[in-house]
Amino acid sequence: MAPALSRLAAADDAPMGPGGIPLARPDKPVTLPLWEDPIKSGLEPETDGTFTVFNYSDYIDKALVEEFGKQHKVKIQITTFDSMDQCITRLATKAVRADVTNITPDRLAQAVAGKLIKPVNPDYVPNLKKNVWPSLHSPFYDQESRYTVPYTVYTTGIGWRNDKVKEDIAGLANPWSIFWNSQAYKGYVGVLDDSREALVMAMLYREFYDINTEDPAAINKALDDLKALIPICNPKVNITEYQTLPEGTSWLHHCWSGDLLGGVFSYLPEGTDPSVLSYWAPARGKGPIQNDCWAISASTKKPVLAHLWLDYIIDNTVATDNFLNFNGYQPPMVSITPEKLVAEGRIPENLKTAVMGPDDFGPGALQEMTLTPKGQALWQSAYAKFVSGA
Repeated sequence: MAPALSRLAAADDAPMGPGGIPLARPDKPVTLPLWEDPIKSGLEPETDGTFTVFNYSDYIDKALVEEFGKQHKVKIQITTFDSMDQCITRLATKAVRADVTNITPDRLAQAVAGKLIKPVNPDYVPNLKKNVWPSLHSPFYDQESRYTVPYTVYTTGIGWRNDKVKEDIAGLANPWSIFWNSQAYKGYVGVLDDSREALVMAMLYREFYDINTEDPAAINKALDDLKALIPICNPKVNITEYQTLPEGTSWLHHCWSGDLLGGVFSYLPEGTDPSVLSYWAPARGKGPIQNDCWAISASTKKPVLAHLWLDYIIDNTVATDNFLNFNGYQPPMVSITPEKLVAEGRIPENLKTAVMGPDDFGPGALQEMTLTPKGQALWQSAYAKFVSGA
């Protein structure tokens, strides 16, 4: 039988999140409680009917999803959400009855406490240990990979156009300071439309690295610094830099590494040299890194097939095709290295900085993680004031 959720959650004296589950941090790993036993090994996958994949829009190659359906004789439906808030809400209200869902580590405790995702039997997912970085075999947010497999990894940094921005951003003593000195690029500057990332950027500008803080003074200081950008550069707040930087309608943008690479792969106008773009991210432990995951929805009627999906998505060929030919977000596969991508002509030498390695994860890394409800409210309130100009 699965141990009681509350009894396992209480085993750690760390601050508690949803359901009394300790808040996971890179230096404070958490073993998520099992609310039911995983399925038994050796079962045959279900066939017929529809298999529903719940995901961000345009975040997985539809052709690869269709191929999975063809292999297992099921119809495929991709249902999308716009934000992780919407994902969790729709799963919780059963507005969507998915078989598998994309999910971020900071929402895992909430999903487990709400019994929205099912435990994984690792016997069905051999590709995890065969193909994925060892540093993510038993990640801090889900020790023993009880509920998830990793999907993509990315850093948060700065993307810019070398034909427009004159400063050597990577060579600045504090590269984040470029945003507060960007008067010359007013109208062509962007900040990520993300309540955590935007405020974290302002914290890092001040060399404040406790990016999961719930200290109102630290959060309000970051808000003041963000608001100071408005008269300096009137930043656009969006997540379209994957398109606007390659097209040249944005010159300087707070940026996810996956969006910079996706822009190079898919949005550079024909004939444009990809070296027109550059990307900088802080050194390990000085800037946020993230990954997201796949999990099995608790509503699935095809639990064996859902396990096979988790294995399929970290197949070397599938993961590489999805990365290079579709979304630009790097999967944490041993077979993918920056040196190999440069040698194959997939990226120019100057964009190796947008490719991560297995040592980027682990204790000492910075990841935006689950907050207490009170802390979440503080962050969301501050961000709302920034985007509204209040």
